[in-house]
Amino acid sequence: MTTTRTVDERGLKSTILASTLGTVVEWYDFILYATAAALVFNKIFFPQFDPVAGTIAAFATYSVGFLVRPLGGILFGWMGDKVGRKPVLLITILIMGISTLLIGLLPTYDQVGLWAPAMLIALRIAQGLGAGAEYAGAVVMAAEAAPRRRGFFAAMPAAAVDVATVLSSGMFALFALMPEEPFMSWGWRVPFLLSVVILALGVYIRRRVPESPEFVALKEESRESRLPVVELLRDHPRTVLAAMGANLAPNLSYVFQTFTLAYATSQLGFPREIVLIGVIMSSVVGALTCVMFGALSDRYGRGPVMIIGAGFSTLYSLVYFQLLGAGTPWLAVLLIVVGHAIGARSSFGVQPAFYCDIFPARVRYSAIAFAREVTGALLVGPLPLVATALVGWTGGSAWPVALITATYSFVTLISVALTPRAIAADARARTRAGRLQPA
Repeated sequence: MTTTRTVDERGLKSTILASTLGTVVEWYDFILYATAAALVFNKIFFPQFDPVAGTIAAFATYSVGFLVRPLGGILFGWMGDKVGRKPVLLITILIMGISTLLIGLLPTYDQVGLWAPAMLIALRIAQGLGAGAEYAGAVVMAAEAAPRRRGFFAAMPAAAVDVATVLSSGMFALFALMPEEPFMSWGWRVPFLLSVVILALGVYIRRRVPESPEFVALKEESRESRLPVVELLRDHPRTVLAAMGANLAPNLSYVFQTFTLAYATSQLGFPREIVLIGVIMSSVVGALTCVMFGALSDRYGRGPVMIIGAGFSTLYSLVYFQLLGAGTPWLAVLLIVVGHAIGARSSFGVQPAFYCDIFPARVRYSAIAFAREVTGALLVGPLPLVATALVGWTGGSAWPVALITATYSFVTLISVALTPRAIAADARARTRAGRLQPA
């Protein structure tokens, strides 16, 4: 029988703080790269291309980070389910932070030629390996520390993603006020170098946080899984598919923020500073709505909140780019805020608790990392790259991007709605095979 444990109030606060701050480090690093890819890297690492091709090349290096995230998720997810949540979170935060610091020290294409983009890609790969398990571990730690208010507390690391966006985009907006020449020469590097401050604080706090009480119970009763990914795919295949589908709409901020930043500045001619303000404002509101939707899921259920949010996002995606192209820069700010803070965050804020509810503790870390990172590598990470290529193919029109965004939202709606049936079907299959699910 499963032993239900919780941490004391002091331990809960330190766990939530450690999970949240670590997520700030991860996503500050990841979003900083996305912002730089949209505004800087095409010019200093790929100057031999025309502007559109250079942006595509920069987003390609951005997508590389997603391609390796499943490897990091599988490796560190196994460690998290076998060795413990806490040591893995220390390793991943160090990998992310050091890689980001080194990106800020890279020479440019004009200085070392092809070695510059090669080193950029290598560091992006390291970022991806660390990020593949960082967020999954953070939400698992937060959710397992407070099972009675799981939606509210597990939404804290989700909100931290927006805090990180505010920090990274705010840094870029600040230094983008510099004249073009010094900004492209050294100004863009400063936000990367400053990440070491958050990294040091994150490592300090994570060293002091207690291990997850649910994992401690598993360890004491020798119930941890030997091969969690194998067990996951064998015993929960339909639930994994549902969880993968449920990961699409929560990540549409890559359209509403990352792609829009490049599209609105390069195709629509909107001022870079105003669009960055839109990204920052959407993240401020998004951090609040993440926690709000997570709390609502404690009251009304994970499924209903995510389904309503995905339904809104489906409809909004169909008109988003039409309104964006027909409006003004400041209308674009409002559109970004609504798309991100309501369209994407209505499901993103609930997703951590939703995932933790549908998977048992013995494979939970691996399950969340696998479901998120495989879809991230195949369908989410390439979005800015694919969207930019499609806009170039259509001569500046974004209608294919709108269709993709709406489709992603609808897939999440259906996946969440079908999750209870998937869980029940997996349980029946285990019973027929004579494999009773360990507690």
